[in-house]
Amino acid sequence: MSEKKRTVRKGIGEVMDRRQAIKVGIGLGALGLMGVGLTRPAFLAGTTVRQTGPKRRMPVPRLIEAGSEPVELTMQSGRHSFLIGSDSPTAGFNGPYLGPTLRVRDGVNVPLVYRNQLTEAVAIHGHGLHVPGAVDGGPQREVPPGGEWAVELPIRQEACTSWFHPHTHGKTGPQTHQGLAALMIIEDENSQSLPLPSTYGIDDLPVVVQDRIFDRRGEMVYSIDDPEDGFMGDTVVVNGIVDATREVPAGLVRLRLLNASNARYYRFRFADGRVFHKIATDGGFLDEPVPVHEVVMVPGERNEIVVDFSDGRDATLVSGPASGDSAGRRGGRWEPGGLRDSFQILELTVDASLPAHTTPLPTQLNSIDRPIVQSHWRRRRFEMFMGGDGRRRDSSGGLDNGMMMGINGRAMDMAFINERVSLREWEVWDIRSRDGSHPFHVHGCSFLLLSREGRPIPEEDRGWKDTVQVDDQAEFIVRFEHEATAEYPYMYHCHILEHEDRGMMGQFTVT
Repeated sequence: MSEKKRTVRKGIGEVMDRRQAIKVGIGLGALGLMGVGLTRPAFLAGTTVRQTGPKRRMPVPRLIEAGSEPVELTMQSGRHSFLIGSDSPTAGFNGPYLGPTLRVRDGVNVPLVYRNQLTEAVAIHGHGLHVPGAVDGGPQREVPPGGEWAVELPIRQEACTSWFHPHTHGKTGPQTHQGLAALMIIEDENSQSLPLPSTYGIDDLPVVVQDRIFDRRGEMVYSIDDPEDGFMGDTVVVNGIVDATREVPAGLVRLRLLNASNARYYRFRFADGRVFHKIATDGGFLDEPVPVHEVVMVPGERNEIVVDFSDGRDATLVSGPASGDSAGRRGGRWEPGGLRDSFQILELTVDASLPAHTTPLPTQLNSIDRPIVQSHWRRRRFEMFMGGDGRRRDSSGGLDNGMMMGINGRAMDMAFINERVSLREWEVWDIRSRDGSHPFHVHGCSFLLLSREGRPIPEEDRGWKDTVQVDDQAEFIVRFEHEATAEYPYMYHCHILEHEDRGMMGQFTVT
């Protein structure tokens, strides 16, 4: 095994130790809206990275109650102020950066109209939505500049937090980085009957976490040092600003955490070490609230947590190694995805004048039916790999000598269907990583984990998911309730967006 392969196996985070400076320019041509400037020196992985400016009140995206009337989501360019005293070229839905939160209800068909006012085509994917492939928003559904796509989403799934982001073939990383991301909250009878914090913007807060690099003018720079890395920045942005703070009531507060970063992993915890409760994973509620000290989230994952502020104590959400583990080592090896980098994420200050939710958490949130694996179920194995072992093959059979990333020995090919799945039949999917750690995402479904790294799944992850961290191996059961044709197939892929763009993705039909 080559030295390069040994390095990759240790995970993305260790590769970053070699960085001496940010190399600007890779990928900048993928989106014409980007500003280019001189970068400040790259941070060294493993150090504490903190913003030092004055605190700013965290904005909360506008809430749209989506029902039978069409909702227009316009993709547009603009300028947005991440830092006080400067702004940056960006893109967003219905505004310069990010987009509104859509709240919908199970059982409703939601009409959306995507309008593209940008200078290049964009495909928009409903990440976490259980919808047919024709309206899933994969790379086959590009909206051209000046064009629009009217779609009706049949919402038929339990309450959860989902999101929208680009899925344009080869350009998902730069387009998402530029700001095209928005939340969708799905409610159902169960969620609306539970005594949980649910006043949007008060005790029910969306927290969209991203990392960025800014030049001396305060403009975003999209920069990748090593082709095997995804984009990782040295500054955390929450709901579009740096150094975020938000007032919360003196009661229970619900945070809907979304890791919307391109490649960075986070270990979310509170600086004072307080216990909080995890109540939901990607696809819905856990059976019961689970007390935890931290949650690790890979790109694309969502978790809902409830934090108790009834004692009036402020708290700061941080990411990084646990107290006493400054090196970030777990089990004798470095952790991937920048998990050992330390960030201050969000300062939460108690405001006793706000209406507080003081009803205790319910003891039961959900009743997940966990089928027992049967011997006749179809089993599929997927092995993610990157670099060194082969060359990309295009749809005409030709070879591209660029770096190859792929799954099961093949890079993504828009003209090739990798798997054919039967409708409404349970399957076991075995996901392997040959090179480092990767978040694996599947379209059109939620799944239940059976194991990770050969170990049983802890209670806090025994909920419905659509994205899972795979260091070496993960196994889950899955069933698809909607069709996806060869014209509009579903995707499975690594959710490090630059890996997806370089071919670590496949297509499958459901019929």
